[in-house]
Amino acid sequence: MSLSLSFLDWMVLAVTMGGSLSYGLYMAYRKKASQNSTNFFLGGRKIIWPIVGASIFATNIGAEHLVGLSGDSYRYGLSAGSVELTTVITLGVACSVLFPYYIKNRIYTIPEFLEIRYNRRARTFFSGLMLIISIMTKLAFTLFAGALVLHSILGWNIMTTVFTIAVAVAMFTIIGGFTAVAYTDAIQAIIMIGGSAIMLMIGLHKVGGWEGLVAKAPQMVTIAKPYDDPVYPFWGILATAFYAGIFYWGIDQVNVQRALAAPDLKNARWGAMFATFLKLFPIFIFALPGVIAYALYPGELTGDATKQTFVLLLNKLLPAGLRGLLLASLMAALITSLIAVLNSISTLVVRDFIVEFRPGLPEKKQVTLGRYIIMAATLLGIGAAWLVYLNEEGLYKYLQTITAYLVLPVFPAIFFGILSKKVTLKGAAWSVIAGIVLATVFVTDQLAGPEAGRSMFPFLHHKLTLNFGYRGLWAEIAITAVLFIVSFFTEKSDPDKLERTTINYSGRVARFEGIRDWRLHLGILAIITLLIYIWLT
Repeated sequence: MSLSLSFLDWMVLAVTMGGSLSYGLYMAYRKKASQNSTNFFLGGRKIIWPIVGASIFATNIGAEHLVGLSGDSYRYGLSAGSVELTTVITLGVACSVLFPYYIKNRIYTIPEFLEIRYNRRARTFFSGLMLIISIMTKLAFTLFAGALVLHSILGWNIMTTVFTIAVAVAMFTIIGGFTAVAYTDAIQAIIMIGGSAIMLMIGLHKVGGWEGLVAKAPQMVTIAKPYDDPVYPFWGILATAFYAGIFYWGIDQVNVQRALAAPDLKNARWGAMFATFLKLFPIFIFALPGVIAYALYPGELTGDATKQTFVLLLNKLLPAGLRGLLLASLMAALITSLIAVLNSISTLVVRDFIVEFRPGLPEKKQVTLGRYIIMAATLLGIGAAWLVYLNEEGLYKYLQTITAYLVLPVFPAIFFGILSKKVTLKGAAWSVIAGIVLATVFVTDQLAGPEAGRSMFPFLHHKLTLNFGYRGLWAEIAITAVLFIVSFFTEKSDPDKLERTTINYSGRVARFEGIRDWRLHLGILAIITLLIYIWLT
């Protein structure tokens, strides 16, 4: 199934994308993005909360996000989008526990914080891990998945699309730095939400409104799948918020860099709350159209063909012009994800490796090296995407599996390293080793296939251990136990380090600031999220 586009669609696409990218470059020029390393990597730490929040949201939404959510919702129902509602937990915890210590220490990267809490080797290890994840999985996935989507929609050659988009996005990031990235994200967040909302409204009108949709597909408009559902168990998805979600929103460099660019903790927290508000929409504007397609065109797509749900909606629901706007939303999602990853990779390499070994490196030289790193990372990303292309099914599955379990070993050492002064360097090291062992078992089981995996690791094939959400939860509990047990028997951390990096529970609670207080915003968003959960269960 291919998308039918008119001249008007192409014009809308060109004007929309050209305008958003031009605005980002203009803001980069206006705010002197290349003047020094702080400007280039963190927008001079002057990115105010609406831009921070929109950029956090836009960074999260990829091209495969728009297409994948509608396809999975056509196949499995609205439960496919239920993970989108966990952000009130994940960003709420990040704002409470993590962001205050990142902002307090004026760090550029999360690994830099680990050096302050533990030591230099911890910083190097985690930075190297994040670079591997960013290049071999995030960059390769986003490039390949985006090109695959455009191939299925427009028939473009996959590797040609990978190369063209990668080079274009790299040039944009090299010229504009973080400032261009952040302001472009903000505009493209509007494009994604606006374009998808229009498709939702048209679809709801055609299906007879919410009542008509419920009447046609009552089993598809619930997110309350049973605990043993093999794909989207409600409690399994909720469990992932307490480790994978907090890691993603509060520790992953690509996402947290937006908060680090805020001028102060208030703007970082307000931005995070704005992102949490925006994350209430994807289940409706990205996932619900898939359910609408199921109600309007039942049986038209089956199995893997459900990946074409987005194209089906564009062809059958939208007139000329609006198809171009939705395609612009898709391109915006692809571009925002890529520029975020490239900017973060350059920040990690320059700040965690080059500047650490050459501390007197001039500011201009740091910016120049950051640009070279973006070029090198782009080439590596294209190469990784090419490897996926050569062996799409096997390698793609392999990389996805590795990514899913890579975060398990390091989360407790970082999170509880802030929560507790009792956590020691040796405790953190042994917990990471224990996590690597568990992650290796999980990866081996998943790659072996159901039958072989069941014979090798029968304890992983029960109702509460089969889904990733449950496996990860049990693993994190075990890793955390190792962390605290080893910490109890080993040398305590330097008090000066603890003063800068851990919570002081004897300190006073910050004064409530009324309507401006982020805790009030979080409470309101939590109530709204709970009401949505109740409505859709």
